[in-house]
Amino acid sequence: IIREGELPCLIMEYIEGETLSDIVKRQGVLSEEQALLYIQQIGSALWDIHQQGLLHRDVKPNNIMVGHDGSGAVLIDLGIATKFIPGVKQTHLCAVTPGYAPLEQYEFRGQQGPYTDVYALAATLYVLLTGNEPLPADERVEGAVLPPPNYLNPQISDRINQAILHGMNLVASDRPQSIPEFLNLLGIELPNNNSTNSTNNQPYKTAKVGDFYIERPQDAECYQKISQPGALIRIKAPKLMGKTLLSHRILDYAKSRGYRTVYLNLNEFPCHDLDIFLQSFCVRVAQKMKLPNQLQNYWEDSFFTSEVKCSTYFEEYLLVSSESPLVLCLDNLERVFPHQQVAEGFLTLLRSWHENGQFYDSWKRLRLIVVYATEVYIDLAINKSPFNVGYPIDLTDFTLNQVQDLAKFYGLNLSVNLLHELMSMVGGHPYLLQLAFSTLSKNTNMTIEHLLETAPTESGIYRHHLRELLNNLMLHPNLLNAFKKLLTTTQAVRLDYKETYLLESLGLVRAIGNDCIPRYNLYREYFSNRLF
Repeated sequence: IIREGELPCLIMEYIEGETLSDIVKRQGVLSEEQALLYIQQIGSALWDIHQQGLLHRDVKPNNIMVGHDGSGAVLIDLGIATKFIPGVKQTHLCAVTPGYAPLEQYEFRGQQGPYTDVYALAATLYVLLTGNEPLPADERVEGAVLPPPNYLNPQISDRINQAILHGMNLVASDRPQSIPEFLNLLGIELPNNNSTNSTNNQPYKTAKVGDFYIERPQDAECYQKISQPGALIRIKAPKLMGKTLLSHRILDYAKSRGYRTVYLNLNEFPCHDLDIFLQSFCVRVAQKMKLPNQLQNYWEDSFFTSEVKCSTYFEEYLLVSSESPLVLCLDNLERVFPHQQVAEGFLTLLRSWHENGQFYDSWKRLRLIVVYATEVYIDLAINKSPFNVGYPIDLTDFTLNQVQDLAKFYGLNLSVNLLHELMSMVGGHPYLLQLAFSTLSKNTNMTIEHLLETAPTESGIYRHHLRELLNNLMLHPNLLNAFKKLLTTTQAVRLDYKETYLLESLGLVRAIGNDCIPRYNLYREYFSNRLF
């Protein structure tokens, strides 16, 4: 540090290279191994900064340079760095980068610490592995749901997926409190020489989620259906049941047949206005197809509705750009449900496209996959809804045989009685089962009895998943009160349909006719202890 008059100046090394943001834009998502190597290097730099009593507060791919000389990743831009005193409220410059800044950074006065940079580092890893910017913390606290990384990239391993979500917890005290603690969750350590230029430390290699995929009977039927002109496949299930994984397997099958494929996560789209939504939708599809944006040629005519313009853009440009079919997957379709204008316009459009595919050659090229987490509580005319046509897939829990197969994938030889005990706690939930089997396979000293005993507690393997659900409930008092009604009885309870819809989308309840019950004993036991 030098001074120019009264102005202190920090001299930093010039780095010939490109930012991680540029790398992701140029080559797409990184492999886990490469991404973790960069995170290890930047984590080391942050650890050094924290040891000096400083916080960086602006960690993001744009502020990480990768040298062309192979020197590795370097953290830059200390423009809003600040001193911190652990456990003490301080006044800070309120400067944030949406998506990377945690909630405490939005406050003018409050406590910040190494866990503040942990959030940003986890968000950076989120981008490296998914190619998507995370939802801003201030939107998440208002109810917007952060898509788990492996929803956007099913190749992300369970361990890394959970570590990122833990690192991006909205509640600062529930995050890893230091960089070494976060790196440990990722299966990596600080380099021995604590240098950001160390490239000899290879991160822990993890198994990929796709390696443990369990085929369901509907999978083969999906492959057959997507081969049919004008196909529409509807995949419905609560969160973390494998909807996105199945949709990507269908897309992979379509690619193997030479089809064009586009995957869209509707959580990325603005839903306040139908015209803006449809324009964004058209532009994004063209981008994914690597086609020039020709929207202005189709959107200028004021005589037509936005829906007509969107259909024309597809029919006269996107669909005819190649003779091969186009498989369009729309994930998180429930994103539009609360927005009446967008929902009615867009869902009616999907229905009309499907019907066009039964008669018109250009529309026969379009095959749709729609993926959503809940029942559809939208008042659409029966002839305008896409939810009563096509091929429905309702993903259910794994059966005992499928659970046995999953256990074998992890090298576990568990008795039927033990599997029944596990399923009495978590049902046949794919994610919860996979987490249990992954833990047992990596911790040979842990017994399934101990795992089950601690499962519904703050010391159990599901604590991060349960805390995330608890945080969602605490942010929405109406849902919290509705769910508490289910915990006071063993009978099914009838709730307001919107409450049922939202609780079901979180995976917290199972509908029985018009009534509902807690989905698993895990949820009943944990929330009974936490809410009463």
